[in-house]
Amino acid sequence: MNKNIIALLISLSLAGSVLSTSVLASAEHGETEQQEQGPHGGFLLVDPKLTLELKLQEFAGNVELRIYAYKQSKPINISDLNITMSLKRLVEAPQNIQFSAEGDYLVSTQSINEPHSFVLAVTANYNGESISYEYEQHEGRTTLTERAIERAGIKTEIAQSGEVDITDTLFGVIAPTQHGTVEVMAPYTGLISDIFVSIGQSVKKGEALVSITNRETLQNYTIKSPISGVVTEQYLKRGELASTSALMQVVNLDKVWVELSAFPENIEKLAIGQSAKVYDLHHHLNTQGKVFFIAPMMTGGHIARARIELNNPDGHWRPGMHINSDVSVAKINASVRVKPHAIQEFNGQTSVFVRKNNVFEVRPVTLGAKNSEWVEVLTGLNAGSEYVTDNSYVIKADILKSGASHAH
Repeated sequence: MNKNIIALLISLSLAGSVLSTSVLASAEHGETEQQEQGPHGGFLLVDPKLTLELKLQEFAGNVELRIYAYKQSKPINISDLNITMSLKRLVEAPQNIQFSAEGDYLVSTQSINEPHSFVLAVTANYNGESISYEYEQHEGRTTLTERAIERAGIKTEIAQSGEVDITDTLFGVIAPTQHGTVEVMAPYTGLISDIFVSIGQSVKKGEALVSITNRETLQNYTIKSPISGVVTEQYLKRGELASTSALMQVVNLDKVWVELSAFPENIEKLAIGQSAKVYDLHHHLNTQGKVFFIAPMMTGGHIARARIELNNPDGHWRPGMHINSDVSVAKINASVRVKPHAIQEFNGQTSVFVRKNNVFEVRPVTLGAKNSEWVEVLTGLNAGSEYVTDNSYVIKADILKSGASHAH
């Protein structure tokens, strides 16, 4: 954490601060005052009976809340003070903050996470009296009209739990299947008298391909296609001698294979039956398949072959086409997951933006497992929170423009 962040945490209120803050004095008096800084650089919650100084302090990688107390401007014995505090954030349930005595102050037993945008309801019990305070501050927040939200194309979803597939991306090439490739042979030696098809032509099973004149009987016989498919190779011409060589090749492309290149680090994670998303390099189309073969041996280049079979009814996946494949090598049950395009960097922190009514606010988050569809959120966002999925950069820009961000 840099010095600017630490300085901000040490003092929550500076003259000309970009934070929009307001402090309400005790409910008994019902007065609103602009808060002064206390002797330790914190905010003062003022009541004639007891004044509290609140200070956020960065310590050992966490941010703790310290409370100092004064009666008639003199520090009191902190052991005589008991504090009850409820911290409420946008779109989150209230959090009860617990304190313990330390030196001349009370310190929170929980870390106060960013953003430091919240409403505090504080009750101080001192010498048999109960005194109530409220404190509110906002940062990283903006309010938009419905018209602005619609024009900006801002969309939201509810953060929920769910699976996140851990994937390994492998490079591969489309190839015809072995059982879908046939080399058409002549059963008897003879001259090719006629060829009824050409390269690239689709043929049906049983359709005539070639007419051959038997050299011994001088009788013509016809060779028919053993499968439905496409003529991909023609090795001989009319008038040439057909003997033991193949005449042509017919390939059925209703199903194709993906020949994946797997390095040693990939092989360790691969297993038969794993699901895989296959997509062309231009992301025009994607489809699903399963790993059905992993080569038992590596090549000289330390690469092993793994295969996926794909349905190819419209012929999009052409042999020779280069592809990428995201193979699912593990599954994580995420307590909270969000869409990847919801993630923004805000003041150097990975963040999302939450929404309540027309109010939007930043939430720094810690991320876990991710793929092209989902990102696991480990901390910073609760399940059930409404978060911005589309055009969240508009929210970011508006907060930065209005100066309502955390002044890192």
